[in-house]
Amino acid sequence: MRQKSRIAVCAAFKNGFELISFILDNGYRVELVITSDKDDSRYEAMISELCGQRGIPLARSINANSDYFINALTDKAVDLVFLAWWPSIISKQAIEAAKIGWVNLHPSLLPYNRGKHPYYWSIIDGTPFGVTLHFIDPGTDTGEILFQEQIEVLITDTGASLYKKGDDAALDIFKKHFDELINLQFVRAKQNDGSATMHYAKDIAEHSRIDLDRTYKAQDLINIIRARTFPGGDSAYFHHEGKKYHIRLSIEETNA
Repeated sequence: MRQKSRIAVCAAFKNGFELISFILDNGYRVELVITSDKDDSRYEAMISELCGQRGIPLARSINANSDYFINALTDKAVDLVFLAWWPSIISKQAIEAAKIGWVNLHPSLLPYNRGKHPYYWSIIDGTPFGVTLHFIDPGTDTGEILFQEQIEVLITDTGASLYKKGDDAALDIFKKHFDELINLQFVRAKQNDGSATMHYAKDIAEHSRIDLDRTYKAQDLINIIRARTFPGGDSAYFHHEGKKYHIRLSIEETNA
C-alpha cells in the first residue's frame, strides 16, 4: 500500500482503540504506538494486545511529552503523529520532534468551541457544531485545519445526543481522510481567530447551575438543561434547602 509518511499513534480509550484497529486492519505501516498513563479503561489493554498481535512497537502507559517518546520520534524519523482521543496536552518540544507535525481530532467545528465540552457550548451559544482534523500547535485547538464536517444541531438534541453525533462523525472523518493524510494530500487552512470561541473545563459547572431566584428566558433555561443532559451522568443542577438536585430533560416532536 502506498504510504508517503512514517507515522506514530497516541491511542487512548474506546475511540483510540477503534482508530488504531482501523489503521492496522487496512494495512497501514505504523512505526510506534503509545498508550496513555491517564487511560484507566479496559481499552488500554486492548490496544496493547492488538499491537502485540500485529508486531507493532508499543510503549504502554506513558506521557507523550516524555524523553522516551520524543527521542523515539526522532530516531524513527516519524513524519506524522496522530492523537486518537489523547487526554493530555502536548509540549512544544514533542510537537517539534515530528518532521511534519501532529494531527488531532477535535469534536467541534473549529475555530468555534476550542477547549472543553463543545457539544454543550454549541447548544448554549448557538455556534456551529462539527468535527475537525487539525495540526496541533502550542495553543489550545488553534492549529491549522485539514478536514472538517459540520453537524446540524436540532432543537431535540441534548448534550448526550450531540456528543454521540460528534463521536460517530469523528471516527468517520478520520477513516474517510486517513489515506489523504498519510500521503500528504491535504491543504492547510489557518483558523479565523476573529470567529473563535474558547471554553475551559471549569466553565461548565457554574454555567449549568440553575439559580431558583433568577428569571430566565424559557429557551435559555431549556438550552442549559438539555445541553447538560446525560442519562446517569453530570447534569444541570440547583440547590434547595441545603441540598443539591440534578435536572435533566428530553424533547420529543409531536404531531398533535
